[in-house]
Amino acid sequence: MLDAGVELEPSRQILVDQLKKQKFENWDPNLIGQLKMNTDSDVSGIPMKYSYGSDFPFQGVNEFSPVKSEDVDCLPTFAKAGFSNIWGANVLPYRAEDMLDWPISNEDLTEHYQSVFEFMDLAACEDDLNALLPLHSKRFQPLRPCRQAKNFLNDLNLNKEKLNQRGIIFGQSRLALRVQSNEKGTGCVYCGLCMYGCPYELIYNTSSSLQQLMNQKNFHYLKNVVVEKLVESGSQVLILAESRIDESKQEFTASRVYLACGPLSTTRILLESMEQYDVPLTLKDSQYFLLPCIRYQGVENLENERLHTLSQLYFELLDSDLGEHLIHLQFYMYNDLYMKAIKKIIGSAYFVFRGLTNSIVSRLMVIQGYLHSQYSPTITVSLEAGKNGKRKLVLKSNPNPRTRELIQKIIKKLFENRDSLKMILITPLLQIAKAGRGYHTGGSFPMSSNPSRFQSDRWGRPYGFQLVHAVDSTIFPSIPATTITLTAMANAHRIASNFDQYGR
Repeated sequence: MLDAGVELEPSRQILVDQLKKQKFENWDPNLIGQLKMNTDSDVSGIPMKYSYGSDFPFQGVNEFSPVKSEDVDCLPTFAKAGFSNIWGANVLPYRAEDMLDWPISNEDLTEHYQSVFEFMDLAACEDDLNALLPLHSKRFQPLRPCRQAKNFLNDLNLNKEKLNQRGIIFGQSRLALRVQSNEKGTGCVYCGLCMYGCPYELIYNTSSSLQQLMNQKNFHYLKNVVVEKLVESGSQVLILAESRIDESKQEFTASRVYLACGPLSTTRILLESMEQYDVPLTLKDSQYFLLPCIRYQGVENLENERLHTLSQLYFELLDSDLGEHLIHLQFYMYNDLYMKAIKKIIGSAYFVFRGLTNSIVSRLMVIQGYLHSQYSPTITVSLEAGKNGKRKLVLKSNPNPRTRELIQKIIKKLFENRDSLKMILITPLLQIAKAGRGYHTGGSFPMSSNPSRFQSDRWGRPYGFQLVHAVDSTIFPSIPATTITLTAMANAHRIASNFDQYGR
């Protein structure tokens, strides 16, 4: 495995190790303060997601993989374990009806979803979401919802029949984290630090799977390697790369190559390998938006509650008035970043209206929504031909006129059901993010049954390649609204485990 492999700074790793060795009750507040360092929030959410106070997931990119963006908000990562260092841990499969343009079926992924959950913990429970989006695991354990979420669920269940008839299916979130203590270590202690980085490292990070692979005698991990170009020659692939440390040129040979660098870096490598410069390709995106809402009744003393701060509940909207594809909403309950955002909005008036502000926070939830790529902007991506310095990956957003129209319909639907939901929407604070902001992006080399130029076959091989496979979302023909990571992992497993069908 060749990897740029940027890691958390040693000083911050020491901080994490200190907390990991201690019981939650004995954590030093000063260490927690260092953990929270740099993470901020405003009405648009978290401007940059830090991990344990560090921006290491984004370090090194500009030097080796510069990106020029126009109304696009996403970057590649050079981090060891990639964006699993800062993801929201939501894991849902895709629905068959949302991937009808794929050359593979939902059934083709079923056993591979199951294989992923053989090594990845799942916090989930059986509920009404199962019929729509199967769990694909028998090893899940329920995570305790906070009091806000419990109250919300109680109200939802009282009105379940009405909501279901109106196309609102709800249930608890599904998260890739360890709930209870086992042979791997401690379970969730509901410390509320999820957004900053779990001190016990309970949220799934691909570093743990990488470590298991490194224990295998035939697996070799080489870090600080930045791959630039692939050249097929006969029965081998020449891999041209450079050192991230001193920029020296490096070469490797392989009988087969699997690219899993994320859609931006994988696209860059493929375009460089094909020597296709200033050629516009299309990345598809699942539009991301944020919408705060206020419950009719609040919950007291939230700041002292033992809770997790990842997504707590899901809504899946299925209504022909909202289009043919599922719409996915994630509900986030209290976390201490809300108060930071509110203080930015009202400034010094916070001290005058502290009581009112606390009352609002006791009722506040944030909806994080995603749309199918059919209703989302696209991103034009090309590799700049300029030869002075590093070639830039150029990204440009192409707005979709259906995006805002659909989001307004979603708001209308939620408003019409406000008495069943017992909440009102704070529509002036709606944030429709720039293309790519949700990092549910892909499709620049989409799979096809009969691939042509700039497409891939069902095994992720771009047209013209036999020994090179893209195995991340670069090859997704469309991007459904449900979360992208689980399907990316399952599809990669499908390709890698079917070597006998395409190997030679």
